[in-house]
Amino acid sequence: MKKSKDNLIKRLVLAKKIYSHGCTYALNRDLVSKMLSLHNFDNAVEIILKCVAEKEKIKPKGKYYNFGDLLKGLKKYPYFKTQIEGLHAQRNLIQHQGDIPDIEVVLKYKNYTEDFFKEICKKEFNILYEDLYLSSLIENEDLKKKVLKAEKTFNKEQYKECIRLCDDAVIAATFDVGDIFYKAGILTSYWGVDEEFRRVINNNYSKKYKETKLYDLAKDLSKAILQGFTASTVMQFLEEYKMDFLNHRRRIDNLQILPEGELKNYAQSSLNFIINIILKWQEEGIFNI
Repeated sequence: MKKSKDNLIKRLVLAKKIYSHGCTYALNRDLVSKMLSLHNFDNAVEIILKCVAEKEKIKPKGKYYNFGDLLKGLKKYPYFKTQIEGLHAQRNLIQHQGDIPDIEVVLKYKNYTEDFFKEICKKEFNILYEDLYLSSLIENEDLKKKVLKAEKTFNKEQYKECIRLCDDAVIAATFDVGDIFYKAGILTSYWGVDEEFRRVINNNYSKKYKETKLYDLAKDLSKAILQGFTASTVMQFLEEYKMDFLNHRRRIDNLQILPEGELKNYAQSSLNFIINIILKWQEEGIFNI
């Protein structure tokens, strides 16, 4: 029984992860992001509907559930049925006709999806949406605790503190657990550099200028060159999350003057970033090297 409950929670957590990814797309507001956001919302809803269908012992007509099969689980929720059908129809327009929705449509279905998720979790599974912590997907215990703390702070609507805690998790993942700069240094020293580079970044390089006016300059340049190449290589570890990182850093640098009306969205975006980058590095085995 416990295994069945654990499996359900894992599926709901994954659905929440997909939904939160859609929320990040919705914040971007470019044409492709608007299309992808609705795909994510629809995908998250279908996972939830399948969980409901299995609970209600609704059988698929064929080997797999189709959308009509899944909607049978919403007989008790006619108000949601209309919204979910509308979301699915909008997703089909995007997928099959390439229609680009207005941002108002995206935000409408974003809110519908969250409301649906919360009520189904509570009424069908006796689980609070807020207690579906995405940090449960993180294997490293130290990082899991840090992200969980940020998630709980978000649930308490302490959004500035949540953003700050996300930054603590970024620092821990980058320096303490992942040691990304050291690994970037290995790559820097191995690819695309020759003996001149190795000689300049060596700790002994500046010593030959010790008795000259160039000593301080040589020492600083040696460190700066190494740091520049290392930082450049570190950026490659971020890959598709470069802009998410930059946006997060802007929020940290301007934390005290962020507009109150946007704090929830900003905190959600920072949470999504740190969870995404940790899960990416986890999948790649970065934390085990």
